Amino acid sequence: MDPDLKIRITDAYSSAEQDATSSHGLIQLAEECLANNSDQETMHEFLDLAHLTTISKTISGSGDTDIWLDHIVNIIRRSKFHVGYMLRQRANRYKDKTAFNILIDNKLKTLSFSTVWSSVIETGRALSVFQKNEDIPVIGLLTHNQLSSVLVDLACLSFGVRIIPLPLNSTPEHISFILDHAEITHLFVGGKTGTRLWNEVQHKHPVTVISLNDTDRLKENTTGWDHFLEQGDPVQDFDPDSCLSNVQMESVQTIMYTSGTTANPKGIVFNPVNMMSKRFARALALPEIGSHDVFLCYLPLFHTFGRYFELMGSIFWGATYSFAESPAFNSLLNDFKIVQPTIFISIPKRWVQLYEMLNTELELDSDDASKIKSKLNEITGGHLKWGLSAAGYLDPDIFSLFQTHGINLLSGYGMTEATGGITMNPPDNYERNSVGKALPGIDLKLADDGELCLKGLYGSIPKIFLKKGMGTFSLLTEKKISTRTAGVKPLPLKK
Repeated sequence: MDPDLKIRITDAYSSAEQDATSSHGLIQLAEECLANNSDQETMHEFLDLAHLTTISKTISGSGDTDIWLDHIVNIIRRSKFHVGYMLRQRANRYKDKTAFNILIDNKLKTLSFSTVWSSVIETGRALSVFQKNEDIPVIGLLTHNQLSSVLVDLACLSFGVRIIPLPLNSTPEHISFILDHAEITHLFVGGKTGTRLWNEVQHKHPVTVISLNDTDRLKENTTGWDHFLEQGDPVQDFDPDSCLSNVQMESVQTIMYTSGTTANPKGIVFNPVNMMSKRFARALALPEIGSHDVFLCYLPLFHTFGRYFELMGSIFWGATYSFAESPAFNSLLNDFKIVQPTIFISIPKRWVQLYEMLNTELELDSDDASKIKSKLNEITGGHLKWGLSAAGYLDPDIFSLFQTHGINLLSGYGMTEATGGITMNPPDNYERNSVGKALPGIDLKLADDGELCLKGLYGSIPKIFLKKGMGTFSLLTEKKISTRTAGVKPLPLKK
């Protein structure tokens, strides 16, 4: 360990608090972390510094994003910085600050970062029972968004247990395929849809089932959530620090299934490097977002935007993730008033509905701007500053309406294979009928036939998971992925 380097990292924290950092100095610190074979604690302390909003602003405002990200990814790899270390780091830094908002019957329950980390350890201890009884447990999640399933997900990602979220919008046939294909041994089932899907396929799969709710509706005998946690109580040899250190950074940590060009879903493989490098890259694209922000989230956690951008992103930034009570529009309107979010990410439909609501109550072409902004604040809780619309087309006039009245609504394009986002219009620089420019860490190229190809540091670009014994099949061709998407109007790229 270099004591002088550690002192200079500490000094950089002080400079960050005064908004007095320089990209040159930060990159020099990163290079010294790598050149001096710094210990894990020092490199993790540097990565904690790197997540701060002031640092992202400094780097994004310079011309050094590529070299910065290259250093960050190398430090992530070398120091084995994964989701578990990030969670523990945020719990130590933000302590009693609210990590999760949970809405139930118009009432708000909050969980602090410290409480979430303690709950993740408790969940990990219970999961360790499966590791004793099975050679290699593989965990599945078949549920709507809820706290217990998030704790399972975070515990698996923290302690190196492979986990697979199953899409609730799948057919029973595809659920059955994923259970076999991913070789899931333990399945957490929650909600009416998850229960219905499992009941339709359970006779085909000798899987241990843990019920998150609606236990009495499941056809087979199951373990309830409380009993699952109690199973971990007698475990004396569960050592969180040891489990954190045993996570393999290049191994398959999670698989997300998405529809492919064939009849069956395809499984996209992610390792810890993929997940963590994308967080630092996304922070450079949105350098104003930080620990002061509040997300209102309804996107499903079996999709990359919900799981990686909203959930992992809010934890990365030290922000607050709010579980919407329901994805229904009227329910979201109620949630806006209670949560008062600063960030809302959605498919275009919800932005259209907000626009139509404004258009019904106001004369958007003639009413004073202050009147429109006042009504918009009333609807969205008064603090909404950021929005993102993706996974479909949204009229440029709707983008412009929100941007004109204080909500920086951004457009973008992404794929599961790229850990979510690929392009985005930069903040305060919206271009009509465009999905923006490449996010930091990604290079784009249009092939001769107009197809969009990409490569990047995230490392998830990508591998498709095949059955055990078949290895993985890489989609990389000369280190580029073919998106099967034509980069032509109405979705041109910014130059």
